[in-house]
Amino acid sequence: MKLSVLIPAYERTCYKLVEDLHTQLEESGAEYEIIVLEDGGRDQVSHIANLKINDLSHCRYERRKHNVGRAAIRNRLADEAQGKWLLFIDADAKMVRGDFIRRYLAAAAEGHTLVCGGITHRETPPARDCLLRWCYDRTFELQVGLVSPQLSCFNFMVERALFMKVRFNESIMTYGWEDVLLGVGLKEQGVEMTTIDNPLLHDDADKSIRFIEKTRMSLNTLHTHESLLLRHTRLGYAVNKIRRWHMVTPARWLFFALRPLMERQLLGRHPDMRVFAAYKLGYYLSLR
Repeated sequence: MKLSVLIPAYERTCYKLVEDLHTQLEESGAEYEIIVLEDGGRDQVSHIANLKINDLSHCRYERRKHNVGRAAIRNRLADEAQGKWLLFIDADAKMVRGDFIRRYLAAAAEGHTLVCGGITHRETPPARDCLLRWCYDRTFELQVGLVSPQLSCFNFMVERALFMKVRFNESIMTYGWEDVLLGVGLKEQGVEMTTIDNPLLHDDADKSIRFIEKTRMSLNTLHTHESLLLRHTRLGYAVNKIRRWHMVTPARWLFFALRPLMERQLLGRHPDMRVFAAYKLGYYLSLR
């Protein structure tokens, strides 16, 4: 059984992640490869650092000339992979366990075809201007645990033959939701996701204002692909209820009136996740 570890990157140094994976794979005795594709970034610092990946056995780093998007770059990685199993990992992940690879290999040996290891976050608060992302991630982790009920492309393994039947939907060119849609497609193929206690650390300290921008980008993506995605989201339940009640216009006006106050609260010392949920709902309903 050959394992292909696939890491999409965009202006992100991930040599340490690859080095840690390489060490565990060598110790496991498994046949493997690690492929990192830089999706058209122009940052020279991360590029030069990542070039060292090519010095590791069975590892390859390549920078593509043009950015193709989060969905398409993952499909390109799968196209180039030689393994029976594909382990997708985001470039901003960090290892937290010495048996990370062994746990995935054990899951494959047990016959599981889609396995998600989950995500964990730092326990100590970051700087004040980065609190929103940390509070959101920690709240989500406390609510649902380390593994989301929806597929996350941050850290998951899938049998290549199954993946190639569905693949990431390349019509999603902008930020967010490509993993949710992949999970839906695999479920429609009769594939059940197995969750295991095998998280990677996400320690990307987005500034709060940047996280709000990324949230709006994600909501724009969701709105563009509403017919495919909305029914599979928690937000969709609230949106559809407001639409049934014919309350969209009042909700929009309320959002426009309260938006500055909500953004000020979310950028402050104690960002409230109820305010953030209301902000996302109001912003989505404001889109036309």
